[in-house]
Amino acid sequence: MADTNSAGLEPASNYEALIEFLYLTPVGIVKFRPDGTIDMANPAAAQLLMPLVADFDLSDIYRVLSGVAPGLRALVEGFQAMAGPICDQMQLVVPGTRAVLTLCINKINAGTLMAVIQDITGAIEQERRIRDDQQRFRAIFENIRGCGICTVDLDGRIDAWNRSLNRIGGWGPDDVTGMPIDLLFPQGNNGQPGGSALLERAGQNGTAETEGWTVRKDGSTFWGNTVATALPDRDGRASGYVLVTRDLTERKEIEDRLVALATTDPLTGASNRRAGEARLEEAFSRWRRYGRTFVVLMVDCDHFKAVNDRWGHDVGDAVLVALVRLCRETLRETDVTIRWGGEEFVLLLHETSRDVALSMAERVRAAIEAVKVEHSGNAIRITASIGVAEVAESDRGAEEAVGRADRALYRAKNAGRNRVVAD
Repeated sequence: MADTNSAGLEPASNYEALIEFLYLTPVGIVKFRPDGTIDMANPAAAQLLMPLVADFDLSDIYRVLSGVAPGLRALVEGFQAMAGPICDQMQLVVPGTRAVLTLCINKINAGTLMAVIQDITGAIEQERRIRDDQQRFRAIFENIRGCGICTVDLDGRIDAWNRSLNRIGGWGPDDVTGMPIDLLFPQGNNGQPGGSALLERAGQNGTAETEGWTVRKDGSTFWGNTVATALPDRDGRASGYVLVTRDLTERKEIEDRLVALATTDPLTGASNRRAGEARLEEAFSRWRRYGRTFVVLMVDCDHFKAVNDRWGHDVGDAVLVALVRLCRETLRETDVTIRWGGEEFVLLLHETSRDVALSMAERVRAAIEAVKVEHSGNAIRITASIGVAEVAESDRGAEEAVGRADRALYRAKNAGRNRVVAD
């Protein structure tokens, strides 16, 4: 009965299977003797080695590889061990081409050596492209102007920092590397640090964006737009973040100027009527929803036409500017001064009772009466009449409170001017 192995295959069958495997494998395999004589080379090896010889003679491995590995014979002969690896991943560049091969040689016994040959040209090219891409990315990362870039780990600590963010914020790598990203952001409206909140949203949605004040190293701030993008790992989970920040301070200043032009009276700096009406309606909505009351003061400069007629419009303009300045100096920062038209102004007093508003209106009247408007060596005194109205349950909108304040103003004027009258 013929001998069989543990798998039930006869030795002859094992040998045939091994030979078939060697011939079909895409890796070049060569069996040779210590003197270089090739006993067996599979088709992949023949295909890889053929470009190295001009006469297509693949009988001696040393001769075949003499142009790319001239010291191979000495390397093999100098290996004294009975068996083991002689060389591993020796790179061979095929002359006149971009092809790169690797050669591994193992000594099986005193008379048998096995060589494994692989074409790594594609892998080399891919590594080169990756390296080039990394260099290009690094050049962009470091030198792109106007966009500060940093990478952040999962704990919210800064890994790397480019030069542009140094230019924008004044921070250097040594200042921020390993520091929490919250260092760069003021605390958010909800009390949570702005940077942490941004990363949390990026982790949930893949990306997140914020626009607002960003902190420089010297403690000053600039108006920045920051986009945070989560960097996924192989399982799609965030492994870190990249943040790109642009300094939009100049744009913000332009936008603020445009908003001011659209909402501010150019002469006095008070809110214009259109913007004022919007602020009044906002106050009315808050009152309806939250019960936050407000009071409207209608202020009119007494005998303003006479000022214009006697002193000219330049003096009249100076009077209106002074009147607005006095109103703002007397009222709170939260109160709003609105140029309603001509010499009439509406003062919107937030969260103020009628009695407190009357006291504030009297202080405004007294401040206007006490001022002297200096112009071309002349000191001009002015007075103002003021009507006061608190928002009421019967009001269907803020304009009704303004209307009642206006009627109270006319009663003040009819009563002799330079006085405060409440609705």
